[in-house]
Amino acid sequence: MTFRTSAALAAVFVLAACGGGGGGGTASNGGPSNPGAALDQIRALTNAAPPAETAGDQDARSPGIVSRADSLLASAIHGNTSERELPTFILRASCSGTACTFSEPTTGYSQTLRLSDLEFSSGTQHAVGTKHGVTLVRWSGRYEGTDYRALGAWMQHSGFAVQMARFTFEGVRVDGRYGIAGGDLTGSRPLGYSATWQGLMVGTPAIGAGHGDLLQGDASLTYDMDSRMLDAAFTNIQNIDRLRAHSVSTVRFDNVSVGAGGTFQAGATGNRIQGGFYGPGHAEATGVFEQQNIVGTFGARQ
Repeated sequence: MTFRTSAALAAVFVLAACGGGGGGGTASNGGPSNPGAALDQIRALTNAAPPAETAGDQDARSPGIVSRADSLLASAIHGNTSERELPTFILRASCSGTACTFSEPTTGYSQTLRLSDLEFSSGTQHAVGTKHGVTLVRWSGRYEGTDYRALGAWMQHSGFAVQMARFTFEGVRVDGRYGIAGGDLTGSRPLGYSATWQGLMVGTPAIGAGHGDLLQGDASLTYDMDSRMLDAAFTNIQNIDRLRAHSVSTVRFDNVSVGAGGTFQAGATGNRIQGGFYGPGHAEATGVFEQQNIVGTFGARQ
């Protein structure tokens, strides 16, 4: 691996460091040129209500969530470069506590991203709509030479977003996409009851002609007290950039074991889920997933 390629992979963490918090500037990755356009059509497509809160409302409470956070989760980072030796790449993610280690098995490249490394900026933001008590916000912008877009939400105890970014580093063009989530873990599995969490998922195709298109769907997580297992279903998946149904309408993860600390994970890169319960009384469930060429993240409320 040449220095240029290694440096380009390292620069992916510049885009990761500004993920999930906002942006300012113009949209990229094939989305609408006007980030505020088509919001009525998006709500009609996804059966969402007008936003119950503004992007500013979420920005105002995000620092408190970050200060309390003891969990950081990320999907694999899927990307393309202009280098012949590495035209596409997948940085596999392994997350524990407030750190995620990303690795590229072909080259042996590895780097760790910590919660304290994240930088949150604000800029062009639009609250898209509210469904199941979760208001999604769409960000677009340019941050230190990186053009990026994101879709996600800050809830009360956790946050989640999918982000796409493009930048040039020492002559190497890089296009990356990934999901990120985290917050203040409850610290235990639900005891004495079974329950369901309803919310939203967001994502993007990992590879192919549609990579970078924003996807939105419904999220339902059902916990069974007796088996200590969780079923996660992401349904009604729509492409909100193209204003049409996505080719994959449903993604499921069944019989996912929930640990004593209230966290859960199953599968491997390309077909995996990782998440947990957040806030007092297991109020929220948040995490990341990869399946059927979708890289995404989700947030739901009990």
